[in-house]
Amino acid sequence: MYANRMAYVVFFQGKQVVEKLKSLPVDVSYISQKLNYAIVYGDNQIEQTLKKQLKDVKGFKYVGPSQLYDETLNF
Repeated sequence: MYANRMAYVVFFQGKQVVEKLKSLPVDVSYISQKLNYAIVYGDNQIEQTLKKQLKDVKGFKYVGPSQLYDETLNF
């Protein structure tokens, strides 16, 4: 069974966003504390849900699809 998943980049300032990401239904694969971004994997349709849940968290800047994501792979 394959799931349609996609990589997203979340830009932030501070630690509150990282704590919130760990409680959401996404897989956090990388967190850069120096450059203030995280790469998370989630379902294709979860981008709007991420924006809604993170917009009120202090330090949240932007979430968008990752440029490094390969659409030909399913896992």
